[in-house]
Amino acid sequence: MRHDTQDIFFISDLHVGHTNVIKYDGRPFKTTEEMHVELIKRWNSVVGPDSIVYFLGDLSFTRSDLTKWFVCQLNGKIHAIAGNHDKPKDLRSLGRFEEVHDYGTEIGVYDEDSLQSRGSQGYQKIVMAHYPILSWNKSHYGAWHLHGHCHGSLMKTMPDYYKRKVIDVGCNMIDYTPISYAQVKAIMDKRSINNVDHHE
Repeated sequence: MRHDTQDIFFISDLHVGHTNVIKYDGRPFKTTEEMHVELIKRWNSVVGPDSIVYFLGDLSFTRSDLTKWFVCQLNGKIHAIAGNHDKPKDLRSLGRFEEVHDYGTEIGVYDEDSLQSRGSQGYQKIVMAHYPILSWNKSHYGAWHLHGHCHGSLMKTMPDYYKRKVIDVGCNMIDYTPISYAQVKAIMDKRSINNVDHHE
């Protein structure tokens, strides 16, 4: 899918209703209720009604009615990628997402700075999945990769991986607030292509 707007945001691993994730991530919330309120507040502080959001998995660990209430409080046109704790059919049943991808997806975002990238036709390619990918499509041409799942742990064990054009967009890594295309671009501009496969 191609987007001609840069009013696009990314986030992952909200873990609605998951008490243990507060301790696991060191989240600054005392209860899941407090976490839910703050996640909604921070989301809507940057995402407008017509903004596009890509949610990269692990939405909820709780009842479907609470999950539906939660997602219906969120602004934006949300596209979801299922995580290991999500069932695609359950995500679809919420009736809140523009589309649900079982594993991952690729998009292009119109960006004049991408005109120099071979084959881009002026669109920055972004490859998204819940899980980190070692070698993703068009990485040798400057495509970006966004993932969740790791809650920042991979940054400690494989720091060189994040010298490439990769970002863990788990909510605990981005101040529990969706990260914008412009913010992602500013980070990626400082990182190298640095191939690990056969492409040159």
